[in-house]
Amino acid sequence: MNDLLAEKMELLRFFIADSRELLDDAEPQIIIMEKSALNSGKIDQEALNTVFRLFHSIKGSASFLELHNVIRVTHEAETLLDILRQGKVAIEPGHVDLLICTVDLIRNILDVLDERQNDTGFEDSAKKIGNELTKTINSLSCRNHVDSERKENNVLPATEAKELVNQPLNEPNEIPAENNSEDILDSNEITERFIEEANELLDEAENVLLQLEGLPDDLELANNCFRFIHSFKGNSGFLGFEQLEKVSSHVENVLGEIREGKQSCNSVTTSFLLIAVDALRNAMALINDGKDPEIPGIDELVKHLEKLIVPPAEKSVETASFQPVEITEEDTENKKEKSPQAQTQPETVKKTLAIEDKKENAAPEKQPQHGQQQAIRVDVEKLDTLLDLVGELVIAEAMVVNNQTLRGLQIDRFEKTVTQLDKITREIQEVSMSMRMIPLGGTFRKMVRLVRDLANKENKKVNLEIIGEETEVDKTIIEHISDPLVHLIRNAVDHGIENPQERRAVGKPETGRLTIEAKHSLGEVWIIVEDDGKGLNRERILQKGVERGLIYDGDNDLKDEEIWKLIFEPGFSTAEQVSDISGRGVGMDVVKKNIEKLRGRVDIRSKPGKGAMFIIRIPLTLAIIEGMVVKVGQTRYIIPIVSIKESFQTRADQITYTPDKLEIVSVRGELLPVLRLHELYNIEPLRQELSDGILVIVANEENKCCLFVDELIGQQQIVIKGLPAYLGHAKGISGCAILSDGDISMILDIEDLISSVENN
Repeated sequence: MNDLLAEKMELLRFFIADSRELLDDAEPQIIIMEKSALNSGKIDQEALNTVFRLFHSIKGSASFLELHNVIRVTHEAETLLDILRQGKVAIEPGHVDLLICTVDLIRNILDVLDERQNDTGFEDSAKKIGNELTKTINSLSCRNHVDSERKENNVLPATEAKELVNQPLNEPNEIPAENNSEDILDSNEITERFIEEANELLDEAENVLLQLEGLPDDLELANNCFRFIHSFKGNSGFLGFEQLEKVSSHVENVLGEIREGKQSCNSVTTSFLLIAVDALRNAMALINDGKDPEIPGIDELVKHLEKLIVPPAEKSVETASFQPVEITEEDTENKKEKSPQAQTQPETVKKTLAIEDKKENAAPEKQPQHGQQQAIRVDVEKLDTLLDLVGELVIAEAMVVNNQTLRGLQIDRFEKTVTQLDKITREIQEVSMSMRMIPLGGTFRKMVRLVRDLANKENKKVNLEIIGEETEVDKTIIEHISDPLVHLIRNAVDHGIENPQERRAVGKPETGRLTIEAKHSLGEVWIIVEDDGKGLNRERILQKGVERGLIYDGDNDLKDEEIWKLIFEPGFSTAEQVSDISGRGVGMDVVKKNIEKLRGRVDIRSKPGKGAMFIIRIPLTLAIIEGMVVKVGQTRYIIPIVSIKESFQTRADQITYTPDKLEIVSVRGELLPVLRLHELYNIEPLRQELSDGILVIVANEENKCCLFVDELIGQQQIVIKGLPAYLGHAKGISGCAILSDGDISMILDIEDLISSVENN
């Protein structure tokens, strides 16, 4: 019983995770549909087909779990999208609002589903949004004489439906926790339902294929067959039947080419597709018997399905080389017993599929398909534990490698073994860290909807451009970056980008430009939010700073960077009018706090009338870095290797002084300021003269400086630890680490140190 319950919960978790990903993908595609219709008068067909498939996939999975509220709204949304796909009507803003309302409702259902394992409590919302979708469908159908008989009453305007989505659930609808699991289908029921529905889909697909062979240009038949196979594929993938999903995916690809008019459904193509349908049906018979659904010769079958979608010039050559081969009765005996269709159609085993001779009873070797990736889900806690253990391994390895007791001893193969250990440890570290890396695209795509809603609310025209969405960052960054991005985008749309009239008056295009960009730079990930609006108002920020006592009146010689930092103060706002979007001064301090949790910072650049740029800079890795251990007096510090340009011993004739008595070193004609770490941290140094110690040149994106240290100890991998809370924020320190001898050393914050030198 416990195993069954665990299996149910696992299926539900998969459904929630998959559906959230599908919704994240669907939302920006809906916006693309709207924009393409506004700009060109035509719907972007690729986006439309994508949204249709995503809703269809969610509906198919929800049907297994009997999530009736999800099924209802996705079914109606799917019908609306299907009408739009026929191209007989134009998409309207109301249609987009309804689709977005549907996305919002499903998201809310998923949140509650995650907590209590059922979707009760959303009946009213699903009914009202479903009715509104039905009303729209009826209207479009009647307008085009498609179906004038469907009628529904009791519908709401889209705006009211949108408000209903966000209403809190009523307490009486909540289900006691102990009964939650009963709402999920028994795993046996799920399998039985899958078998029943899958066989129906295969029967329908086979019938349509036979019709399509006689009517190769009938796109409606091709679309129907595509939907049947697509549903079969989605259901197979949901239940983890990889071979079924693989074959149906390739069948779907062929049908996709047919319905797009790239090729016709000739007799050869039909024969291969029917072979694939028979193979899937035979596999279903195995599932019905409680066996694993193995498909004999799957690699060969897939290879020939792939050949059906090669360029036409190649296809004619490949097709001509196929030789009819009869599959022996021995090969199909068991399958025929399970499949009535196979028995009544003996000719279907005689196909044009070329199958290589195989040794009797030899199991075919499974080869991973080129271009395909296999993936499994892993609990995040396990990844966190793995990374912690890798960190401990790195520390232990450093203790062995740098053990003074072992140094100098003539131990056979010790050095070679240590080198091999170091190599393996680094590889384990890289792999374990890469497992936590996630592309920023999912987070960025959520901002598409936000920008659209804000622009509509403010009656502004804004074009959002996303760059570098494939940039990967640690999962922890993904978790903390969403809120700061939301605040920055709200400010950009509300305060930065002007309305169309203002933009025309200053010679700008009516449509404002907002860019979100991600990239890697100097061991950091940069997330840039830039707009082409009015920019930050320096004088207004100064005035507010004086009013709040943050700066003294008359501090007009402050650098722009210092003035911009004032906006991060809690409650700081220059807005003359508070809106429900922004202006209360509670956003930018949240941005700063969230980024500082990631040991990052926010840089601001702004030009009056040109726009503003916010650069979020976060260390690429939050766990392990390469560091150079240096000695200052009797204290050791760690400098991140990524920030070091070079180290050297200077001569007395290279040193000069500014009128303020700041030390400057000339390095190949470049003048660099010197920062003495022993003075900064009040340490008794081993060496006073610059020419006696070591200078380490460190750099950020724009500037360089020299750090004066007594000695370079060596390079090693560093496991980053956070500073204890009681230490607070120490200037120029980003964290600490355990060295190879067990002592604790501080990690220098190079960006902070360079900034302090610039300010001086």
